[in-house]
Amino acid sequence: RGDQAEILDVQQYDAPEGLTSRPPLMLHVRIGGREVYLFNNHFTSMAGGVEATEPRRNAQAAWNVKLVQDIQAQDPNAWIVVLGDLNSFYDSLPLDTLRAAGLHHVFENLPEAERYTYIYQGEAQTLDHILVTPPMWEAFRRVEVFHVNADYTLPDPADTTPRRKSDHDPVIAVFEGR
Repeated sequence: RGDQAEILDVQQYDAPEGLTSRPPLMLHVRIGGREVYLFNNHFTSMAGGVEATEPRRNAQAAWNVKLVQDIQAQDPNAWIVVLGDLNSFYDSLPLDTLRAAGLHHVFENLPEAERYTYIYQGEAQTLDHILVTPPMWEAFRRVEVFHVNADYTLPDPADTTPRRKSDHDPVIAVFEGR
């Protein structure tokens, strides 16, 4: 909503040494009087196996930590979000790397049974994440996972409507701050 948010900057942050073909996209916005930095990510797939691909995802998480820390060096109280399809489980090394940098996962207070955004071979998993810096965490109020995709069968490939075009569920986090 243009009457509520103003885009201040948009940049893609190419990672060193070809770390990712989908570098983080940073959106810097002003919502009300508050500036927020969002790093939207799509980490490397686990298609080659969790153990084989985890080092790359962990390096991608570390790259995000560096980007967050660069902003924090200029503004220690910055509201910063690292989010997206991180293709990593809730309790995995890449998420631990982000948490070790001081980021809080919005699922921390969510019952474990509700912490899923994707179902693979009948197993509920969290692949989509929202992590925030401590100043933003103080304004965190609630999170909801809209289970509108993962709980249902795959859509008919012949269906051309915009419904059910993802197999992941959207995650909505609500913050209050002025």
